[in-house]
Amino acid sequence: MIKDCKFIYFFYFFLTFLSVLFTITSSYLNKILIDILQAQENLGGIGSTIPNISYLGNDVNILTTFFVTIFGGIEFLSSNIWMFAILIVGFALLAAVNVVIRMIMRSTFMNKMSKNLQLLLFSHIERLPYSKIKGMKNGDIIQTCTRDEDIVRRFFGPDVALIIYTLDIVLLSFVFLCITNWIIALVSICILPLMFIYSFFVIKEVRRRYRLTDDSEGNMTDKIEENLASVRLVKAFNNEAHEIKSFEHFIEDFRTKYLNWRKLSAFFFSSSDIFVFSQIALTTIVGFVLCFNGQISVGTLFVSFTFVNLMVWPVRDVATVLSNLARAKASLDRIYLILNEPLEDTESGLTPAIKGNIVFDNVSFFFCDSNQAAISDVSFSVKEGQTVAIMGKTGSGKSTLAYLLTRLYDYTDGSIKIDGVELKDIQKRYLRKNVSIVLQDPFLFSKTIKDNIKIANQDAKDKDVMVATSISQIHQSIMQFPNGYETPVGEKGTTLSGGQLQRVAIARTLLSNAPVLIFDDSLSALDTETDYNIRKALKEDTGKRTTFIITHRIATAKDADLILVLDNGKISEMGKHNDLIKKEGLYKRIFEIQTKMI
Repeated sequence: MIKDCKFIYFFYFFLTFLSVLFTITSSYLNKILIDILQAQENLGGIGSTIPNISYLGNDVNILTTFFVTIFGGIEFLSSNIWMFAILIVGFALLAAVNVVIRMIMRSTFMNKMSKNLQLLLFSHIERLPYSKIKGMKNGDIIQTCTRDEDIVRRFFGPDVALIIYTLDIVLLSFVFLCITNWIIALVSICILPLMFIYSFFVIKEVRRRYRLTDDSEGNMTDKIEENLASVRLVKAFNNEAHEIKSFEHFIEDFRTKYLNWRKLSAFFFSSSDIFVFSQIALTTIVGFVLCFNGQISVGTLFVSFTFVNLMVWPVRDVATVLSNLARAKASLDRIYLILNEPLEDTESGLTPAIKGNIVFDNVSFFFCDSNQAAISDVSFSVKEGQTVAIMGKTGSGKSTLAYLLTRLYDYTDGSIKIDGVELKDIQKRYLRKNVSIVLQDPFLFSKTIKDNIKIANQDAKDKDVMVATSISQIHQSIMQFPNGYETPVGEKGTTLSGGQLQRVAIARTLLSNAPVLIFDDSLSALDTETDYNIRKALKEDTGKRTTFIITHRIATAKDADLILVLDNGKISEMGKHNDLIKKEGLYKRIFEIQTKMI
């Protein structure tokens, strides 16, 4: 968080110490002034010259001697009382300037801390394995990167600054009081340990309640994000009333937990005032008794009352900061849930020339939360430039098989080789540049159509973009928009139809010029004619590209060099169209059903 602002961060605390020193010194000068005025009154009236420092009373100490000496001596000061006004105002001005400088510095390092932590979280999330991100709730991630980040940043900024300030003010005040009168010093802090013991036990419960509140807010954020993502579905099924009623439960749960947390926090904050006022009252009473008995001067009584007030209120605020510590600890726990996840290694591995010869040998894959194989003992081989169609029932493992090729998932058993090289030995970044996939549910960013397509190849020229869009049969549609390729697509591509969105995604994949292409059911959303035209253009353009097409259409699969039929993660049928329709099996049944429909 402070990697590029360490000097400012720690120099800020040094200036805090100086500010406290100026404040303490200014207060102690008031004691000396009062003692001099009292001594002058005893000698014969205000303005009398005091010949010796011993006239200031029996509690003269090394601090009094030190300050009197460096500011001209007792005779000079007693003859020039106006010097105290200059000194007191001077130290006050130094403290004020110090505060202004510290405020500027705090704004600087707080801004850098925010940038560092947010960048750390975002970059870590971006580099997490797909399987880990898939298992996280979007609402929890957003909550962690916004509210939790802000709570942690504020704790290590203003709250830690308050803790350092309190330590400085308590230590310096206590040292000054010990030198002045040890009895007053001990009395001034005797109740503070009780405050911390009380705070320790209450804060544990405050932390527990805040964690429940934080989790509840994460669930509410996740519900909002989910509804915004599914707004079309909600309206299509006229489900607004149900979703609103469902959201009320999330609000009520958050409201209940928030109030429980805030009530205890408010009780802790107000009840701690008992210790503050008790400490001030006890010190004042003892001070009056000692002053009345002549054990301390009026100046010492004044400075003890001043120092106690300087100490107890920051201590009370630090006790409140302990409540913020509970929040920061809970937020840190949520942040570390992300940061402790190991990053995906996309850099190490081989970078062999990839042409598209692929061999699956008894490949199996298990999801981490399942004992049943999603892919089981799958074996087949594909030669460079061939087209493979993958068919099967919903949930049979078609998409999982495609994800194994891009190493979004790593297979559990068996072997996958590309051009003779084991897939797990190939660098993931390099592999994903050479094995490009059009996802079943394509995503477009809130950019222009051209910018979305060029994500696959930032260096591509406009001519290359138009070739890709022509193959994907979207060029003519784009040119009908008023701004053509510069047309913004809106969030998640909402300004485009489903078919247009699919074809833009296909163009984006084609622009990557990868030797291996995977269409994860991305042609099924298109009409039959467009599907045929795209496949025809692909066949003419791809040449040596190895192509995998996941589909439910016989018309799409029949021209493939190899057809795989999956059933419960296993290959139940494999071969060409003319061979498979002659065998009893799932492929033949699909063929007969779709033929009858025509």
